[in-house]
Amino acid sequence: MIKGIQRIKGLGVYSDYVRPSGTQDFAVKNLIYGWNYSGKTTLSRLFALIEAKQLNPEISGCSFTFDTEMGSITEANFTQTSQIVRVFNSDFIAKNLNFTGGGFEPILLLGADSDKAQKELDRCESMAARANQKSRELASLIASLSASLGSAKTNAAARIKKDLGLVSAYTATHLQADINVVDPLAEINTLNDKTYQADLKLALTSDQEQPSRVDEISVSLGIDNLHSEAKTLMEKTPSLASTLDHLVKNPLIERWVESGLPHHAAKDLCEFCGGSLSEHRLAELRAHFSKDLGDHKQKVDQLLARVEQAKIEFNPPNNTELTAQFRDRFGIAQANAKKSIYTYNKAVAILGSDLRKKKDAPFVSIDPQPLPDNLQQPIIDAIIEINDCINENNNISDNFVSAKKAAIDRLKKHYVQEFLDTFDMRGHNKKLARVRRHHDRLDQCSNVIKAEILKLKAIISQAQRGREDINQRLEFLLGSQSVQINVIQVGDLERFQLIRRDGRPANHLSEGEKTAIAFVFFLTKLKELKPNQFKEAIVYIDDPISSLDSNHIFQVSATIKETFFHKDPVSNSWTTQCKQVFFSTHNFEFFSLLRELQPKSISTSRHFLIKRINPKESRLTNMPDSLSKYSSEYHFLFNVINEFHTNPDKVDHTVLMLLPNAIRRFVELYTFSKYPGNIDSTVDQRADRIFGPEKSKRILKVLHYFSHANNIERLAENSELIFDIEAAVNDLFDTLKTNDPLHMEALEASIT
Repeated sequence: MIKGIQRIKGLGVYSDYVRPSGTQDFAVKNLIYGWNYSGKTTLSRLFALIEAKQLNPEISGCSFTFDTEMGSITEANFTQTSQIVRVFNSDFIAKNLNFTGGGFEPILLLGADSDKAQKELDRCESMAARANQKSRELASLIASLSASLGSAKTNAAARIKKDLGLVSAYTATHLQADINVVDPLAEINTLNDKTYQADLKLALTSDQEQPSRVDEISVSLGIDNLHSEAKTLMEKTPSLASTLDHLVKNPLIERWVESGLPHHAAKDLCEFCGGSLSEHRLAELRAHFSKDLGDHKQKVDQLLARVEQAKIEFNPPNNTELTAQFRDRFGIAQANAKKSIYTYNKAVAILGSDLRKKKDAPFVSIDPQPLPDNLQQPIIDAIIEINDCINENNNISDNFVSAKKAAIDRLKKHYVQEFLDTFDMRGHNKKLARVRRHHDRLDQCSNVIKAEILKLKAIISQAQRGREDINQRLEFLLGSQSVQINVIQVGDLERFQLIRRDGRPANHLSEGEKTAIAFVFFLTKLKELKPNQFKEAIVYIDDPISSLDSNHIFQVSATIKETFFHKDPVSNSWTTQCKQVFFSTHNFEFFSLLRELQPKSISTSRHFLIKRINPKESRLTNMPDSLSKYSSEYHFLFNVINEFHTNPDKVDHTVLMLLPNAIRRFVELYTFSKYPGNIDSTVDQRADRIFGPEKSKRILKVLHYFSHANNIERLAENSELIFDIEAAVNDLFDTLKTNDPLHMEALEASIT
């Protein structure tokens, strides 16, 4: 239970409120009286903070301390309090009811807040609409991405089938299967141009064109050794001990003589000239052509024969004998070999020519021409390349079916890799996967929202359960069925609608009808609390009788008695049905009716007064005895005016803040009791008849000026007019004492 309000700071007229010394604690029944704009509704909003357990943005920045039996409730911990609070005020009306004649949220008896349910339903339906729209957009994008991928795969598959000359089917499905093999490996499967062309030719080779085996070729390369031997041999010369100088100097004659010498072995005459041949001359010639010279010449002849045999006879196979994929490569290697062999054979011929020169001039040391650089390696490289082609060709010939299949597989991977790179398959799939995940999340979100919508609709659809209770209370408060609640179907939801007795929508409600409906709505919503919860609840009701006439005020009082108070049959004592209840009002008649409701002992019922003490500050205090003991507002008003009249300090703001309204209201009641005219009569007209035109103007002029709530600052801004107020009060009391002494005596007696 709340014992009191220790402090309030930064909240409207409670700019720096501290609980006045001697202020009594709250009881189970608490009545708070205060005129309009004194701060009653502001106080109710402070209680509403504890109800909502969340900060109201309109009153943020304030600080407060409630003293309770369980400790203090402050702005720092009010969101954690377990205290159950329910507040009826203008904020509740604005938040929960729709007086436009349309449907408004149903009353629930299960603890759910229908207004929040409807707002949440609207939010969820808005979210569902946005999610559905976005889902459609994503579905369209998924379809577009899938279609573009499907089209690209179909075109790529058709190209592969055509380029490879595939007889069997090869569709987008087959391509996807190959993509599933290639893509996860994250390897580069693109063939270089040479390999691509070779594999493509093999792939396009028909079974009838299967290549035959071809023999390898080989060559013998020995010119380096021959040249070395020739160099050594050609540097040597036969012994010159018995040589004839003339023959040495004339190699041609020497060869002629050497060739003719065997023909003159037994001759005395020269076969050429017919001259005589002496034995001495023949002996000289035989000595010249010695065994050493013969051996030398023989060696030269033998080496020359070997050199002439060193020439390479190059007879490669015809390139048509090889499978098509090797022909270009074979042709290049063959051309390189021919060129290198030609250079080689030319070097061999030069070496042979040098040897022949040596043979013709054996006694001359000859240096053979040097061999060209890198003479043999190009031949070796070309022959290796030729034999590689032959071996690869033979391998294909021996394994034609498997080799062709391997080539086709490599080409497929090549095309798949090319497709992945060109189409950016990985990027496309990532985007598609991302969009699909987004779409799936939206679907999951939509399912959650749909479930929440169904839940909220189920909550709201229970409107029928609260209608009968509301209608019964309305009939009691308004005394007829002039306004009733009807449940109508709006789409797939049930809604409350206000109708008149004839069944038409109640589009134009009086302020009193609005007040009655709002209060009934609040009382019915209290039934959302379970009985044990209601026993622990604190209820604050702010001015539930606004714009109601006296008859209806009695009805509201009776409803409050029935709802909140009961008599214990055992102890025969009255108490509240909830833990604690607060009523604040500006209507003294309603205050008096509530004051008379049991319980009303000082231990269970407390009375408080909210009043302005300056233009920016109000105070919650104990209600003065002069007010709490009166049975009518009229007596209280007279007491306020009399306090001012007898107070020597006329500028005491505590008195001034109450005075203008008090005097004006007192004059209204007094003049009406004297001249209860028709509804067109005004207080000014009645005052003219009682006080006279001149004095009534003096009394009412300043009161009209100060008594309006929206001009409350005028007291501070026009303090010099206080003397007019004092004069008006003096005129009022003088007139009462002079013209109505018995009435004045009775009033003075009532406050003493």
